[in-house]
Amino acid sequence: MGAKLVNENQIMDLETFQATIPGASSLQLLSKAALLEKKLEQQAPQIWQLAKKATLAIKKANLTDRQAKVALCLDISASMSSLYRSGKIQQFAEKILALGCRFDDNGSIDIFLFGANSHSVGEMNIDNFANFIPQILKKYPLEGSTYYGKAMQTIRNFYFPDGKGEVRKSPLASNIPVYVMFVTDGATFDEQITEQQLKWSSYEPIFWQYMAIGKSRRDIKKGGLGGWLAKAFVSDFAFLERLDEMRGRYLDNANFFSVEDPESISDDELYELLMSEYPTWVKLAQKKDITPNTVGTT
Repeated sequence: MGAKLVNENQIMDLETFQATIPGASSLQLLSKAALLEKKLEQQAPQIWQLAKKATLAIKKANLTDRQAKVALCLDISASMSSLYRSGKIQQFAEKILALGCRFDDNGSIDIFLFGANSHSVGEMNIDNFANFIPQILKKYPLEGSTYYGKAMQTIRNFYFPDGKGEVRKSPLASNIPVYVMFVTDGATFDEQITEQQLKWSSYEPIFWQYMAIGKSRRDIKKGGLGGWLAKAFVSDFAFLERLDEMRGRYLDNANFFSVEDPESISDDELYELLMSEYPTWVKLAQKKDITPNTVGTT
């Protein structure tokens, strides 16, 4: 083979590697997935360990032959301050990055923020993930209100610019669907627009996984005065629960769960929750010709 192609200090990208042997293909020589695996192990061992756990959940869901682009959409309303300050959102973002590394071989996830406004802030990847969230908050400080619908339109426009994030009433197909992890700690100011966005996006190859941070009223089991007092000190995620069950969509394209604290559940449990409804959506999307029956290609 001549010169050493990969040493302990450098991992050559696939294009450079293939250029050394004219006519070589990724299937014949070294896949992008294999290169990413090696890079994860050497440069980001903590993400590599998380990716192993994500892999188990993906296998249980029978999605090992599936690709997806992964996006993380984060609430930057002022009430999220302590979660950012404690580093818990950074840690959670790293867990989603690990999932992205298993669903896509580019080793990155797209990051979106929302509060009073929505923002597309670029990629978090295995080269820049360390301290990524605190750094972007310097550019996008916390805002005073919460608008889900604005964020959803921004994301739809980002991935499907033909529709500009607006009305869609006929199916749009894509080889690679989009998995959106949507994180919030409170209610939205634009419920009607959010419902419209969810309905319109049900014609697109995009799945919304909503996660609320805070104690949900549906988790309170006590009766009497004790139950009433408990409910008075928990978040009301009734709207997110309604979105999860909303009728009038081309196909069911969303799921919802809540956690009191993003660090209150194990990594294994988190990944299983993230895969609880997505496999069903994948099957429905295949039947509706939104996604292919085989693994996608970029």
